[in-house]
Amino acid sequence: MPRETTLSEQPPAVLGSRQDQSQPNIVIFLADDMAWHDVGVYQRLTSSLMGANNTPNIDQLASEGVVFERAFTATAMCSVARHQIYTGLYPVRSGGYGNHSRVYEDTKSIVSYFSEHGYAVALAGKSHVYPRHVFSFTKAGGENKGPAGETTFGIAKTRAFLDGIGQTPFVLVVASSNPHIPWNRGNAKNHPPASITVPPYLHDSPELRAKLSSYLAEVSELDREVGLIDEELDKRGLTDNTIFVFSSEHGSDLPFAKWTGYDAGVRVALVVRWPNKISPGISSAIVESVDLLPTLMELSVNEVPTDLDGRSFSSLLSGTGDTHKEFAVGIQTSKNIHNGVPYPIRWVRTERYKLIENLRPETQFSSFTTASTWFQQELADEVEAGSDRYLNYLKRPKREFYDLERDPFELHNLVGQLNATQTNELERMQTHLHKWMREQNDQGVQTEMAVCQRKGFSHKGCP
Repeated sequence: MPRETTLSEQPPAVLGSRQDQSQPNIVIFLADDMAWHDVGVYQRLTSSLMGANNTPNIDQLASEGVVFERAFTATAMCSVARHQIYTGLYPVRSGGYGNHSRVYEDTKSIVSYFSEHGYAVALAGKSHVYPRHVFSFTKAGGENKGPAGETTFGIAKTRAFLDGIGQTPFVLVVASSNPHIPWNRGNAKNHPPASITVPPYLHDSPELRAKLSSYLAEVSELDREVGLIDEELDKRGLTDNTIFVFSSEHGSDLPFAKWTGYDAGVRVALVVRWPNKISPGISSAIVESVDLLPTLMELSVNEVPTDLDGRSFSSLLSGTGDTHKEFAVGIQTSKNIHNGVPYPIRWVRTERYKLIENLRPETQFSSFTTASTWFQQELADEVEAGSDRYLNYLKRPKREFYDLERDPFELHNLVGQLNATQTNELERMQTHLHKWMREQNDQGVQTEMAVCQRKGFSHKGCP
C-alpha cells in the first residue's frame, strides 16, 4: 500500500537547505517494553486485533503525523534496541548486541552527531546504554520506576531544560519506564479483565487477563506522559518547529514478544510528526530502528553520515517515495539475559513472509519471563488442557517460516509444507540473511557465546 499523502508544499526544499529557516528541534519519545498493537491507531489499522486500552494522546500525534505500519527493531531487548536508535548501527557491528552490553569505544552516537551541528542533546528518563562517554547526554530528567511521581522520567528537570534552552536547537530523548515491569502505575480498574481481547499468540486465562489489566494501565500512563511533553512544547511555542517521534523500543514482556524474533517482539510502533512540513498519512514501507538517526539528520541538518547501517526514509515523509527496504533483519542473543541460556536467533522479514533460524534448536529457550511462577503455572494449565503452544515456545525447530498475510501472529510454521513459491522465497530470504550476517561479522553461535566480552556491567548473566 503506498503512502496516502505527501509533504506539505510549504517552503521548497523542506528536507534540504536550512538557510531560510532555523534548524528544527527533535523530540524522541520512547516506550519501554510495549507491544506495537497496544497503541490505538494500530488497533484500528489491524482488523484482527481490538485492544482494550486507550491512547488518545498518541492517537492525536498519529493523526498529525505519519504512522509506520511496518517498523522493526533488529533485537527485542532494551539496551540493544536503544543502541540502534542512537547509533544507526545494527547490534553486532556496534558491539552492543547483548542486553546490558556496550558498544565499541569509538562509536559515534546521536549525541556527537548533533552536537557537531550546534544542538543540545539531552535525555530524560531511562538510559540503559553503554559506555557513558559514547552516550554523553545532558541530563534532563531521571529514571523513576516506582508508583509515585508525576512521570517516570523526571519531568521537572525536563521543564527546566526546555525553559533554559533559549534559541539553541535541541534533541530531547524522553525515555519513559512505562510499561516495563513491574506494572505498578496507572489505574487498572479502567481496564476490566473481562473486556480485554487477548492476542491469539497468548494463552487466555484469568491470570493473564489480570496481568494485562495492570499492563494496559501503564500503557495509559505512557500515553498521559506523551500528552504532557506535547503540552510543554506547546506552552513554549516549540511545537511547529519540532520533529516529534514516538516509538516503542520493542514488544512487551510476555511470551512470543520480548527476547524473540516474532513480530510481537520486533515490530514497533512508530509515528513522526512535523507540523506544516510533513502531512499526515500512513506508510506501509519497511523501516528499521537503525534508519531513524540518518532520517533525523537529513531532515534537520541535511547531512547523512556515510558509515551507518541505517538509511534515511525521508522520501517516505516527503511523499517522493513509497518503498524503503525489501527486508528487515535481526538477531537475538540470550546468553546474558536474566535466566537466559545460549539461544541464538536470526530472522529476516519481507512484507509477507518471516524466516526465523534458531541456531541451537536442541536447547530449551529460557528467559526472565519463562522462569516466572506465573508462566510455569500457565504452562502446566495449558498442557493439562491438551495445548502445546507454550511448549513450542520453549522448544523450537531449527527453522520457522510464516506467511504473515494469512497468519499475522505467526501461529503456523509452514516448514515441511511449503509450496514451490514459498520454497523459493525461503531460499531467497535465507540468502539475504546469511549475507547480512557476513557483512556484520556475525558468526552465529560463536557470537552468542562471546557476548559477555561486550557486557556493560557485571550482572547475573555475565558476572
